Formats: sequence, structure tokens, C-alpha cells
Amino acid sequence: IIGLESVYDVLTSIEKIGHVVDKQLEPHNGERPDFTKTFEIELNKACYGVPDREKLILKNISLKIDTKTRMLVDGECGSGKSSLINLISGVVESTAGHVYVNNHSITSLYLNYYRAHLGLSLSEETPFEGTLRENVTFGDLSISDDRIFEIFEKIGLMSYIRDLHQGLNTILYPEGKRISKTVAKKIILARAILKNPKVLILEEPLDEFNTVEFEEIVKYLVDKNNSWGLMVISANPMWKKYMKEHLTLEDGEIKTFKS
Repeated sequence: IIGLESVYDVLTSIEKIGHVVDKQLEPHNGERPDFTKTFEIELNKACYGVPDREKLILKNISLKIDTKTRMLVDGECGSGKSSLINLISGVVESTAGHVYVNNHSITSLYLNYYRAHLGLSLSEETPFEGTLRENVTFGDLSISDDRIFEIFEKIGLMSYIRDLHQGLNTILYPEGKRISKTVAKKIILARAILKNPKVLILEEPLDEFNTVEFEEIVKYLVDKNNSWGLMVISANPMWKKYMKEHLTLEDGEIKTFKS
């Protein structure tokens, strides 16, 4: 019984490795537009489907996202929200319509270069086994400890790190084990912010947070002085108070769009 946890960890790891090695390798070349002045993602009647399903997962999606965007996306389970993130981030290609980044087709871009300008925080993403510093910087030595502490202060992680005897060198367990879900989500959020992204895309980022903490973090995220655009996928109605645009997906189509 004591050893079962290790067995399950190994089985899960093998399954994840299988998912990775079964995928086709992405090309390591392509265009690298200058994103220093402008950064705009445009979906023009974009559709997405898979071979074993007749009905499209996303149908005729048209919208624009830039560094001024403050957009909430909601919809029922299965409405296409996660597929929309995958389409925007280049994980999947549109089966009809187009996705442009600064007027370049997303298929023409060097995707790793493009994704480096996106800050992603996904609902199923968890800390990995490594130090807290490694978890939030991915080994980027240009990110200083002062910058890390600045972001931790903004999203309410300072009280957590002050209780750690080894500080940023504390080893975290995989899958966010032995830490609360809210701390794990903050670590993933800090990771996304520390990339200095042009657009933050957050999927259910503040679930299970109390109202006070939720509002403090949201006010920071939507602050117009921040250099990023913000797209949040969430069913929490509290976001509507802070977001300029509200998009609802239903059966893979945009049902309503308010701005």
C-alpha cells in the first residue's frame, strides 16, 4: 500500500511520455515578426474539427486579441473553450478559415518564438518536481529574484514563501502535491506573468479563491498599466465586473459577444 503512490506516479509518467512521443515534431523554423510595437491575433471565420467527428468543434470564430484586450470567455462544458485556446496558441491548426498574428498566417510562424509571447495558465497545469524558482522561471536566468518577489507580492504568494525554510530553492513535488490548490494555481499564474507576455490566456485561474483574494488579484491582472492583453476562460460570473468584453460559446460557435 505504501508503494502504490510511486507505482501510480510511474504509470502516469509513462502515459504522458507516450502522448508526447506519439506527436509529430513541429518545424523549428518559420517567420519571426517584430512584436515590440504591435501584437495582434486575429481569427477570421476559423473552424476546427477532427476526422472522427462529423460536427465541428469550433465554427466560424471571428475575433481579435491585442495588448489592450480584456476579454472573458464562458460557455457550457464541451462548448469549445479549450479548443479555442489550442487554436490561438498554435497547438492545433484551423480546418477552415484563418488565424493571423500581425497579419502573418500562424502556420508560417516559428511557433516556439510566437508562444514565447503568450502567457498561458491552463486549468490542468500543475507545478513540476523542481525548485520553486525553476517552476516559475523555467530556468530563465534573466528573471531576477526581485522580479519574482514583486509578482509574488501582487498575486498573494509572499506569505507562502516566507514560511519556506529554503525559499525559492524549496523543492516542489510533482502534480502540486503537498501544497494547496490555490498556492499551486498562484505558482502557475506567476510563471505565466514572469514571461512578460504580450497576451495572458488564463483558464479557470482563480477557482476556489475567496472573494477578497479573488478581487485583489483580478484588479492587478486587468490594470490598464500592464503591458499584456488578457483573455480569461471562466464560468465565474465575478469576472464580468472587470472585463470589457464578454464572449459566450455554445456548441462551438459564438453565441453572444459584448464589448
